[in-house]
Amino acid sequence: MKKIIFILIAVCSFTMLFAVFEYMPGNVQPRTMCLATTSLIMGIDNIVANPASISGVKRIDGYLSYENLYLFAHAATAGFGYKFNSSAVGLKYSEFFVLGDYADEDSILAENTRLHTERTVQLTYGGMLQDVISVGTNVNFLYLSQKNETQQDFNNLYYTVDLGLIGKIYDRWSLGISVFNLTNTYINGYLDTYRYYVERKVSAGLSFEPYTNLVTSFDVSKVSEEPTSFGFGIVYEIVKNTFEITTGVRSFPVSYGAGFKAKFDKMSVDYGYTGIAQMPSRHHVQISYFF
Repeated sequence: MKKIIFILIAVCSFTMLFAVFEYMPGNVQPRTMCLATTSLIMGIDNIVANPASISGVKRIDGYLSYENLYLFAHAATAGFGYKFNSSAVGLKYSEFFVLGDYADEDSILAENTRLHTERTVQLTYGGMLQDVISVGTNVNFLYLSQKNETQQDFNNLYYTVDLGLIGKIYDRWSLGISVFNLTNTYINGYLDTYRYYVERKVSAGLSFEPYTNLVTSFDVSKVSEEPTSFGFGIVYEIVKNTFEITTGVRSFPVSYGAGFKAKFDKMSVDYGYTGIAQMPSRHHVQISYFF
């Protein structure tokens, strides 16, 4: 019982910084840039910041990632993108879950049980208009499951819709705008008085490429009932088509990140290190393959 109480306290602390379905696993480069990537076209990796980024899929992209968060909290994701002549589609599956010991109403103890599970399936579609503006949309299907000691476990399914665009305003300047959770979806928990709010966010970003191998990106985001958040990120390609580094910072929640991408023919490996105020730092690993 003490272990259950400890885990529930930790989960509550986690949700103070992250609402339900706010944390999308994987996507190492956007994470290390603290999601200051609203104006960047980076393929399926960046649909967590702007659905219009799906137009950056090269031909057929696929990736897998896994993260161990805070000892008992885990996250994993798989993504796939396909490029047509003037448009692209993407499919992404993400899962965040918390493991712990669990005793039901008959006091039967089950070890390493999933106490909390969030599953997300994202369907993405987008494309370029006149080679100047990229538009895209996500349709997200959300599944939430929670263990309950006193009554039937809570399980339910929801959906949200996102929209975004990225436009080139000058040769080296790009502007991006994205809106997440247009449907204003919220989730009623197993207690009538408890309600989860799916993140509803509006972001605007501006990127500048001072050199052919360096991109800087500035982002302003606003989440309902939270302070306005400012982010800044950098992508620097040290060796062309082989090795690049990323870094970023954000004002709320106060966070930072750094990482690198190493490319080997059709495969790439991403590593990232991120930290958020009042939470332990995290390591991220992602393997991608381009067909």
